[in-house]
Amino acid sequence: MKERMDKVLHSALYPSPISQGVKFQCTDCGFCCSGAPGKVRVSETEIAKISKFRNMPVKEFRASETRMIQGEVLLREKPNGDCTFFVNNRCQIHPVKPRQCRTYPFWFSNVRSEAAWAKTCKECPGIGEGEYFSADQIIGIVQEELDRASPEPVD
Repeated sequence: MKERMDKVLHSALYPSPISQGVKFQCTDCGFCCSGAPGKVRVSETEIAKISKFRNMPVKEFRASETRMIQGEVLLREKPNGDCTFFVNNRCQIHPVKPRQCRTYPFWFSNVRSEAAWAKTCKECPGIGEGEYFSADQIIGIVQEELDRASPEPVD
């Protein structure tokens, strides 16, 4: 009985696509870096790390490589929607890529439903390979994404 209750509780807490955990290893395929326009949020710390990696003053990097939309600092994109740092099918800032890039494919938009996860699995060859991520780890990643994307409450 307890085992059955644990299973019911587990399925209620975790979306079914990730309820058993997922193996994932980035293959550097570039799919998540290219295609339809998106939003890659960057923090001040990430801007500093990327600027240093590119040997560029922060102020210059901010002016040339970021844009501000609705109070969020985002990386710029090429006209076709590709990330500006996706060049010759490679990420030019891979060692210091933003957290949002590092946490793909565990984004809320990808794990929120069976259909969304199935689509993500078709697009990303790294799913099913490499390191095992438990459902708890994935939920933690998603929660951090949602917290970071949400505006701070106003007192």
